[in-house]
Amino acid sequence: MNYVVMDIGGSSIKHAVMNEKAECLTSEKTVTPKQGEGLTFPCLIQIIEDYKQHFQISGVALSVSGAVDPVSGYVYFAGAVTDLMHKNVKEELQCVNLPVELDNDVNCVTLAEKWMGHATECQSFVCIAAGTGIGGGIFINGELYRGNKGMAGEFGLMTLHYNQELETAIDQYSYSNLGSSRALVANASKKLGYPVTGEVLFELAEQGNEQALAALDEFYNALAIGAANIIHALAPEKVLIGGGISAQRSVIDEVKERIRRIREEALDVSEIDRCYFQNDAGKVGALYHFLKSAHS
Repeated sequence: MNYVVMDIGGSSIKHAVMNEKAECLTSEKTVTPKQGEGLTFPCLIQIIEDYKQHFQISGVALSVSGAVDPVSGYVYFAGAVTDLMHKNVKEELQCVNLPVELDNDVNCVTLAEKWMGHATECQSFVCIAAGTGIGGGIFINGELYRGNKGMAGEFGLMTLHYNQELETAIDQYSYSNLGSSRALVANASKKLGYPVTGEVLFELAEQGNEQALAALDEFYNALAIGAANIIHALAPEKVLIGGGISAQRSVIDEVKERIRRIREEALDVSEIDRCYFQNDAGKVGALYHFLKSAHS
């Protein structure tokens, strides 16, 4: 059987047709419609209908940012794709006449790692996705932990520093604002005095540029402090770090070294590794969630 799978992000919708083994039959990317004009659901419907013209489709699996009730399909909070907020996605897509399942994007990454990635043998593990912000997925005692209103795993809102001003603590010192890829690039650009991409930043660091190295040092420290907090709170078998930044070979080693300096015993509790899946993680996890839901 074949399924339409989508990873709905703020800038693009990555979509594909996959079979039940997560083998990709075709894959494309569509620009996410401008929000606030009611165009997102018509766009999703058109993508599904186009695939139905060429494939025998048995269902639709979605990965979306924010807080999601996967049973009802209601989205409490939708990150950058605000058209989904306070909407029941399953009801909005009834017109395609296919079963629809959805879950939070980092939960989908977590499910992908459990199904076919670096956590297949784990009963308890955590995923940290470092991108524009930081998201998290928590797997405890063989089950994905969602929390009330699907809010578990919002690691990006953890505060890593405090300067006696509670009202601004999250804005200034949250995990997302210190340990995300976006934060790294912004900090490096500020230190260097001109804008850089992540790729250029790592090239400069390899050349010994002091500002680039300082920005990376601060980034690794923040990423490690957040990971250490999570280890001490949840004691998972593994902490998997994902997002484009994790493809850099130095990231995992640098985070492990800093956790060792924070509290060496933490590394006896939890293994630190990168996520197996990169660009297809959301789609693979969304499919796994669909298949599990269909058989439950």
